[in-house]
Parts: sequence; C-alpha cells; structure tokens
Amino acid sequence: MSSHLPEDELKTFIDSLPTRRLASAAVIRDEAGRVLLVEPNYRDGWTLPGGTTEAGEDPRTGCFREVLEEVGLQLPEGRLLLVAHGINQGIWGDSVSFLYDGGQIPSNTTITVQEEELLGHAWVDPQDLDGYLSPRVADRVRSAINCIADGTTVEVGSLH
Repeated sequence: MSSHLPEDELKTFIDSLPTRRLASAAVIRDEAGRVLLVEPNYRDGWTLPGGTTEAGEDPRTGCFREVLEEVGLQLPEGRLLLVAHGINQGIWGDSVSFLYDGGQIPSNTTITVQEEELLGHAWVDPQDLDGYLSPRVADRVRSAINCIADGTTVEVGSLH
C-alpha cells in the first residue's frame, strides 16, 4: 500500500497516535467455584494470573503464556469473557484488558508461583473478592464469571 505522505512525515504522524497497553488475564476456577488469585511483589493487592502482552503477541496468547509463567499451569485457551478499557491510569497509562476463561481445575492442583514476580496465590470465593481486589476489579471478575455461566462476552467502559 502506498502513502500520499513522504515516509518521514507518515512516521511522524504514526508516532503521534495514542497508544494503549494491552493486558490479559485468566479466570481460573476450582470445583467449588473459587477463583485463583495471585499476589504480585511489585505492587499492593492481588490480581488474576496474567499480565501485559509482549510486542507482536495477541492478548489470548499473552494471557495463557503469562498463566504458564506465573502459576505453572498449561491450560486450554478459553474463550474471551470480558474486555475493559482503562483511561488515564496514572503511570500505567491507557489500557485495554481482556479476561479469558481459564477453565475449572481441582483445588489440589499444584500451583508453582513465579517467585520473581509473585508472593503467593489463593483460591477465593467470588463473594469475597472485595477483600483481595479493588471493588471495580472484583465486579469485573464477577461479571466474567457470569459470562461463563450464560455464554456471553461483555465490554465495559473506562476503569477510572
């Protein structure tokens, strides 16, 4: 495809466009319906297994790569449950986050926590997520669980 702009002007234009960080995580449940959370060592609070996608990587692939790296689980790549937009997230910038179905595994499955990034893991009942996650993120996870149950996918607006 040819451009009407000289290559240097086209590059300047492209460089001026906004960028967004892509992140993805998996909602992994046990037989009791509890959700697997991990505790990062680089910030306060808990989160779902997952992380930022790498350059040239799509969100689904990034999600399940991160799950394998963070908790040692090689899972079937489940379907997209939720897309969330984050605008003006301070040092994190703007983002688009994707939550995928990580499936259901037995609670006695060995979880091998990536010690470079994580302090530990926990199985948490969905109604207790507010004790681990921000209310906004807890609501997102519960929405994703509802999407598993009813076969839907949901998109939610700004996270600020």
